[in-house]
Amino acid sequence: MSHLHIDTAEGWRETAPAANAPELLVEEAGRLHLLGSNLKLKHDFGAVGPVDCPIAYDPVRRLAFRYVCAPGFQRGDFSQLRVFSLSRKESYPLIELPLNQWVLWLLEWISLPEVGTGQLFGLSAVDRPVEDQIVIEHRLFSAKPGEAQLRLRPLCRDAYKPLALSYLRCELVFAGAEGIYLLGMNGERKLTLPSGIGAGGQGAAFCPQGSARVAIGGDGLHLWDLACNSCHRLTRNGRYPVWAPDGKGIWYRESSADLHYYDLEQEASRKIIELPDQRHPEFWHARAVSLSSCGRYVATSLSEKVLRGMS
Repeated sequence: MSHLHIDTAEGWRETAPAANAPELLVEEAGRLHLLGSNLKLKHDFGAVGPVDCPIAYDPVRRLAFRYVCAPGFQRGDFSQLRVFSLSRKESYPLIELPLNQWVLWLLEWISLPEVGTGQLFGLSAVDRPVEDQIVIEHRLFSAKPGEAQLRLRPLCRDAYKPLALSYLRCELVFAGAEGIYLLGMNGERKLTLPSGIGAGGQGAAFCPQGSARVAIGGDGLHLWDLACNSCHRLTRNGRYPVWAPDGKGIWYRESSADLHYYDLEQEASRKIIELPDQRHPEFWHARAVSLSSCGRYVATSLSEKVLRGMS
């Protein structure tokens, strides 16, 4: 792996990975990898297939969950929710799904301390033949340990892409045909932020303290006040917001080659890191940052655009 020079903001510096930093579970080239604190490969869990599904994580048992399927048209086709044990370095199926059903875009582990366990919550897709065409139906689901099937819940028909989940508020944010939707856990639409507002659909984040505020990314960074259903723009550019655990700021991306932080108290944005000489940075490979449970570490991917020739 070639070393990339990184420009950092004042007070930040590039240094070797800390020995006591958390491990990282990352997906790379269609395979699930466990990296050590030095970012070296510790274990390869194998291929996970082409379906875009996030990784859910249970920090108590150190178990990760992801949807896994065959990487193409081949014999031995399968569709399953799978468990990955970071302690034992092994994986096994949690739930076998029909071949016309898959999990995509949303998968969260919700801890339930009152009962000493938790459950998975996500979005299920099913293709159904209707006359001479195939119709794909999206539904929310929950899955508890020991259950062999998903508990499916209906979803309002025109909500198509999940952006954020708050178990504290029992609400979700979806991109929909008419704008940005606030949904209840049973899939019903509660609020609509019209598309004319200008808020895009590239990531969202609920305030971690449970207040009625949602950060939305897309055509700039926006703050949606759920109490009065109003929205105002924070930055000119901004995608994939992640709220800081203390609620005082928002991490976000402008492209795949940078990382920014918006301070809500000072109402000011600051570029934290970037790859230099990116005159025309692209955002297609940008992803939201991941925060460690202790709040000390932020993990993000950076990619650069290189001109290799002219025609």
